[in-house]
Amino acid sequence: MKIVDVRTTVLRQPDVKPIADGIQDVLIIEVLTDEGVTGIGEVQTSPFVAKAVIESPVSHVASRGLKSILVGRNPLEREILWEDMYRFTSVYGRRGVVIHTISGIDMALWDIAGKVARMSVTQLLGGENGKRVRAYASLLMPSSPDEVRREVRKYVEQGFSAIKLGWGPLEGDLKACIKLVEAARDEAGENIDIMVDVGFGHNVTQAIQFARALEALEVYFLEEPLSPDDLAGYAKLTRKVKIPIAAGEKETTLQGFIQLVEQGGVDIIQPDVSRAGGLTECKKIIDFARKRGIMCIPHCWSTDILLSATLHLVSCIPDIPYVEFCVLETPLRRRVVTEPINVVDGMVQAPQGPGLGVELNRETMRQFAVSTLCTNNSV
Repeated sequence: MKIVDVRTTVLRQPDVKPIADGIQDVLIIEVLTDEGVTGIGEVQTSPFVAKAVIESPVSHVASRGLKSILVGRNPLEREILWEDMYRFTSVYGRRGVVIHTISGIDMALWDIAGKVARMSVTQLLGGENGKRVRAYASLLMPSSPDEVRREVRKYVEQGFSAIKLGWGPLEGDLKACIKLVEAARDEAGENIDIMVDVGFGHNVTQAIQFARALEALEVYFLEEPLSPDDLAGYAKLTRKVKIPIAAGEKETTLQGFIQLVEQGGVDIIQPDVSRAGGLTECKKIIDFARKRGIMCIPHCWSTDILLSATLHLVSCIPDIPYVEFCVLETPLRRRVVTEPINVVDGMVQAPQGPGLGVELNRETMRQFAVSTLCTNNSV
């Protein structure tokens, strides 16, 4: 079996805004083989930049487009292909968008492997087949306490046992931010876990003040209050507060997470399968976390392709408390695959079919595909 093509499709909503919704556009990847088996994946990054990483021609041995590395190769040799993609892009890669793009291709290669073996990715990874995991409802933080109450009430009534509110106004006035979280806790009651995601909005002093206020509200974790590069700040923060500190959605590769844990001292790591290096690298990351006694709750805010890959991955984490479930009902969030993944009684599980277990919804692909770089918010 050999790879014959790597196809890319940028999907984009008609009106993209500079807000914290990361699923307004996405790059879908299809890896085609000479035996008719196609694997699918996605990249959570700037889609046109990732598209260029795949389609660019060879510049020299360590500066190649990923497609030029893959065509003609055996798609089942995932580990070798990962290392070659990393090595032959090392001049302009090693972190950031190149690793994001490798992640989406790696996802597609696992999909192919499962389809060939007639096994789910969970089975290929050696995880617990059919595992059901508690989902936390993940949404953007509303701007007023009344809106927070309405949103929290809605997802409690839907059966979620945990809710994360993030970004939006959380980088503003601390007193106002605390009132929003107080509203969430008051509405949820003591039996629902509340998580808070600042989204890289504070300095260390502010983060310590905010974290201490959240401790009194029994918040489950505080996510990404600092810059992802401020490892010294994270180390200081985790020493000063009791609330678990979570980070890592912007991190890439096992080495990046080793630094985040060893230098930043975070309590919970959050690798994103569509950014951190795909399933191949994320399996190494969760194995590292288990050996260090660090909790791993992957970041997952995108289409059901990423959600499926994430659910297969967490089947390998015996004691995982939650998986992130983005509750947006936008077309790219819910209609990219033919059979959307749903939460039932607060629980969710990976699709049971071969590979990732999801198939592309071609009507959605046609409706939202864009072929040229957009220069404004409209397509």
